[in-house]
Order: sequence, then structure tokens, then C-alpha cells
Amino acid sequence: MLSFSTYRSKRRFVQALSTIIIIVLPFLNVLRLDIPTLRFYFLSSVLWVDEFYLLFLVMMLILWIIVIFSMVYGRVWCGWICPQMVLNELSGWLEKKTDRWLRISRTSGRPDLSARRLAGYALVSAAISAVALLIGFNLVAYFTDPYRMLADLLTGRLGSVESGFIVGIAILVYVDVMFWREKFCTRACPYGMMQIVVTDANTQVVRYQRERAHECIDCMACVRDCMMGIDLRTSPYQTECIHCGDCVDLCTAILKRLKKPTLITFSWGGRERGRTWYEKLGLIDAKRWIVLSITAVYAVVLAVLIDARQPLALSATGDGSTLFREGKNGVIWNDYTLTISNRSLNDGAFLIECTGKLQAAGRCALQLLENPVFLKSREVRTIRFSIGASSSHLRPGPNRLALTAVNTSDPNIRAATEVAFFTPQHEWNQLRVR
Repeated sequence: MLSFSTYRSKRRFVQALSTIIIIVLPFLNVLRLDIPTLRFYFLSSVLWVDEFYLLFLVMMLILWIIVIFSMVYGRVWCGWICPQMVLNELSGWLEKKTDRWLRISRTSGRPDLSARRLAGYALVSAAISAVALLIGFNLVAYFTDPYRMLADLLTGRLGSVESGFIVGIAILVYVDVMFWREKFCTRACPYGMMQIVVTDANTQVVRYQRERAHECIDCMACVRDCMMGIDLRTSPYQTECIHCGDCVDLCTAILKRLKKPTLITFSWGGRERGRTWYEKLGLIDAKRWIVLSITAVYAVVLAVLIDARQPLALSATGDGSTLFREGKNGVIWNDYTLTISNRSLNDGAFLIECTGKLQAAGRCALQLLENPVFLKSREVRTIRFSIGASSSHLRPGPNRLALTAVNTSDPNIRAATEVAFFTPQHEWNQLRVR
């Protein structure tokens, strides 16, 4: 049975849950940028490359939420969710288990080059290498179809580009976990540097109650077992602190034996945690309520924009090699390339037709191999087609004609575009002479 009596147990649960979410997300198409098809999957919607403004707004919302999270909770992300820290703790756990299994002692300060120690290092290195390859695959899956990539991997047909990215990422992860670890967090992590900028006096910190310093028994447990190697008693505003809560658990357990309350607690700056639900969540001043309100309004407006977008897109470009072709009975033909994309989650058939005055008079004809065009959900089709019209009803040179695609089962789903239709000059001159 799970116990959440300590911050470490709570952190382990959050780390496990966040790891599962990170692994599963690309397979659910909840948050994924598919580079080969230039599509961005966000929740239940699919944003396309020509909808960059929506993609930009979504990314800004995600970054804004990260900034707000840092402003309110400090570096809780680093200690509780960050994959970097999860890997650091996993490697430390593997080393301890390997040392215990192989009966390796690290009490002496000298380098240990014994066969047991080398065997332990090889086991840990092999385990981290396997994990690094899985991370490389998972990260690449955020930018290409994970199901197709998994099938290609199992059949030995994975492309050189994807394989190269997976191996390259795996090498970086291996070097990070085996050699850098917490050094990356304290010296190179961009999130840690950003956190310094966005925090204020009411940001959550792990605070040593210096007003009760006389009750400290100098056991040094909070310093000895700190994974970041800091002494929290000197200041609660050390950027290396990742708010893991281990020092709180240690101080609580040790002073409990002396029937004293802990000296180290989570607090909002110098304030207590508060009693109301919103104070416990960190909403302790007007600034945080205003920021939360702005974020909520932004998210609602973005949701409305995404929901209002058209589930169908249509565009056409003319054949640059031939402006027009002359047919029988004075009919002029122009050739085009049509691109139609079904952006909805349902399959459908779409009827392509001319619209406007020419269509009303029956003076516009389309030549397509199939019409209606059947499209699967999220399918994009490129089609060659021609438009025919009588030059007697058009001006010489370029004319603007309208095309419309309509879902045959739901006329409300439609898209329109305009094309340039060219007619010959000599036909116009003959008409003027007459």
C-alpha cells in the first residue's frame, strides 16, 4: 500500500507518474509536433503548418504556465518532475543496489579498480545505456509517427536520420547521467537560470527556521544527505536547492524523537503555508490572482480559436508551363494543382465545384478524376484538375474564379479558395470588332 507520509514518498509517486505521462504522450497524439507531415497535435486538435499563429499561441501558453509555476513554486519542477533529476536518482539507486549485490565497499577514499568494482561499473553503464536509448527513441517519437517508427525498428527498417538522432540523444544522456549529473543542474540548466528571474519574495522556498536555531542539534543530516551538496541553514534562497523535501523529512524524523517540531519547512517566502485551500496552493497575494486570471482568459480565448477553426482546407495553384488551352466551341481550359486536407477527426467525401456567377449560369466546368473526393481523417490529397469556361464571358488575361469544397454529408463543413483563370487576348479583340 502506498504511503505519502513523507515528501520523498510523494516525490517518488510524482516522478513515476510524470515519467509514464512523458513516455505515453507521443503515442496518444496529445502533444506532438510531427515534422514529416508538418502537423502539431495538441489535445484533441491537429494544427497545421499554415496555422502557425495558433501553434505560436499554444507554445506561448505552455511557456507561460512554466513561468507561472516557477514564480509560485520555485524549483519544484527540478526535484519532482524533471527527467534529468529522475535519471540522476535512478543511477544513484542502481549504484547502491549494484554495490550491495557485489559487496563493494566505498568507505576508503582511494579509487577502487578491483574486478568487483569494474563489474559494478559495467552493469550500471549497461543499464544507463539501455535507458538512454529508450529516452532517445521517446524524444524522437515527439517529432515523428511513433507507431511507424516502432514498426520500422522491430523490422530493422528504421531510417538513418531517425537512428542517428536516437543514438546521438542516447550518447548525450549517457554522458550527462554518468559524468555530469547535478553539475548540469547547478551550472548549465536554463530553467534554473530562468527561475532566478521570475521568483519574488512570496515564491515557495525550503526554509530553515533560524529563529529556532538554538534547537538544532547539529546532526548535519540535512547537509550530509542533500543531493545538491548545499547547507540550507545558511539561506533559503540558494538557486541549487531543487525543493526535493529530503531535508524536511530528515529534520522531521530526527526532531520527532526529541518531541520537537521540525526546523525545516516549505513556506511562501517567510510566510507560513496558510490554512485556506488557495493559500495552500500559493495564491497568497493579488499578483498571483491577477496572473492566474490572465492565464485563464488566455486559455479560454485560445480554446475558442482552436474550436472555431475550419476542419477543411483548400488551395489551388495554376500550371506555370501553360497558361491556357483552347478547346472546342470556344471553351478555354486552365490546368491546376489542387491541395485539399481533411483536418477533422472523421473521414468524409468532399464535392469540388465552381462558385459564383459562372457556375450559376452553367458556364464553368471541372475535370477531375474523382469528384467527390474521399479523404480519411487528417489526410492531405494533391490532385491535378482543369477548369473550362467560355472566353466570351470573361475578360482577356487573368480572371478570378472561386472554388469550393463541401462535405457531402455535412454542408456546414466547407472551404473556399480563388484561382487565376487566363483567357487569350485575340478572342477579346474579335468580340470587340463584332
